[in-house]
Amino acid sequence: MQRVALVTGCSSGVGLYTAVHLAKQGMRVFASMRDLTKAAALTNAAHAAGVNVELVRLDVQHEEQVEAAVSDILALAGRLDVLVNNAGVGMLRAMEEMSEAEIKQVFDVNYFGVVRCIRAVLPTMRAAKSGHIVSVSSVGGLVGQPLNEVYCGAKFALEGMIESLATYMEPFFNIKFTIIEPAGIKSEFVNNAMGGGFKAAASATGDYAPVYKAYTDAIAARGSFETLAQTSEQVAEIIVAGIVNPGPELRIQTSAVAKAFAAEKLSGDPDGTSLQRKVRIGTLGLKG
Repeated sequence: MQRVALVTGCSSGVGLYTAVHLAKQGMRVFASMRDLTKAAALTNAAHAAGVNVELVRLDVQHEEQVEAAVSDILALAGRLDVLVNNAGVGMLRAMEEMSEAEIKQVFDVNYFGVVRCIRAVLPTMRAAKSGHIVSVSSVGGLVGQPLNEVYCGAKFALEGMIESLATYMEPFFNIKFTIIEPAGIKSEFVNNAMGGGFKAAASATGDYAPVYKAYTDAIAARGSFETLAQTSEQVAEIIVAGIVNPGPELRIQTSAVAKAFAAEKLSGDPDGTSLQRKVRIGTLGLKG
């Protein structure tokens, strides 16, 4: 039976390559994005890879669109085996300098957008007693970073939700959850977030100006983005490998840089399996 996958945020970057590589693995892939007029890069990449992906209009900020997209996929394919929550938004700026609307947008896309997608797919996965839900987070979902407090806050919330769902969804309903934690990625998403931050740094004149300068100077001094960041395709390949051959891991850091960055916080349980086992035993009476 051909597996069916839904991937969000596929107009570029990690989502685009994840959709294409899942299709190369023989899955029927529904690739979603807010604006289908931006689908050219995806369709060109799929054509170059010799695969087909089916486009879906889906804005994770609108519950009715999420529910309609899942309903349409089930009507066309009869099943939904994999959800990849990739859609996200970043904003490199001090929280005090962000409007409430901007703060809410970061949380609405990165946290509530994932909530909407998971809620939409759970009924069919529970009924099938099978499914895999993958959510793209960040090392920023584990370690707070300067001028990223709103983004990190949203990703921390995402990881807490996924940790909680994973404690009972797999043992009771055979639905696996995976959190993907990249560090730097050379992508349009990162370019947009960092570009906004660098513009803010260049124009900063108030109390935060030294913070912006220190942050951007440190990045420039390390040269870390160009030398250490992964490409979107490299991250996508790790996501797809974890879907095709899933292991017990709850967390997957996608590079040596990501592993090293989060090592101190995760030193006792880097992939999250030990704590999951402890929680299942202590709160549900399960054996592990």
